[in-house]
Amino acid sequence: MEQSILDSLVGMPALVETGLVEATGFVSKGDVGGLVIACDEQTWCEADVDRVVVSVFGAEALYRFSGRCELRKGEVEIPAGVSVERVQRRSWPRRRLDVAATLCPLDDTRRVAGIPGRTVDLGVGGLCVETLRPLHGDRDPVVILTLPDGHSIVARTTTVDVEDLGDGWRYRLAFGHLETRDANLILGLVAG
Repeated sequence: MEQSILDSLVGMPALVETGLVEATGFVSKGDVGGLVIACDEQTWCEADVDRVVVSVFGAEALYRFSGRCELRKGEVEIPAGVSVERVQRRSWPRRRLDVAATLCPLDDTRRVAGIPGRTVDLGVGGLCVETLRPLHGDRDPVVILTLPDGHSIVARTTTVDVEDLGDGWRYRLAFGHLETRDANLILGLVAG
């Protein structure tokens, strides 16, 4: 994989899977062109791990590294030669942004109940939002974003993934159709 792509993953969140054990962390540069994942906690025994899978959530794609990695106290070192797969390609880049967001599942046309949250990242194609409570029902939510400049965006979304974080919930959402004005506002934030 090109060094420029590896460099773009520095600072991005990662999921480390070692069989039945998972840990999360953030990416930093390794010594010889590889990467190091500094995990929140050490949750594995080095002697029990033969194969490690690391998923890095980059700004434009999800990258999955697999193979033999070196495990140290709370760190995983991925050497430069480990197999890497680009799992997903986003048409629109995303940027890590902390923006107020309210998720509103539309149970019926008379009742709207919003769950407040904050964005993790945002782009014209979609966003990732963390909330303290889960959404109820199985309908895709409408999202209301309150931008730093005071503008609001109200848009329908499709739920791509939901993750129980233990102390909250993470929703990966794709925009269906954004109005031109809203798309331009988001493009301005992502470029800024």
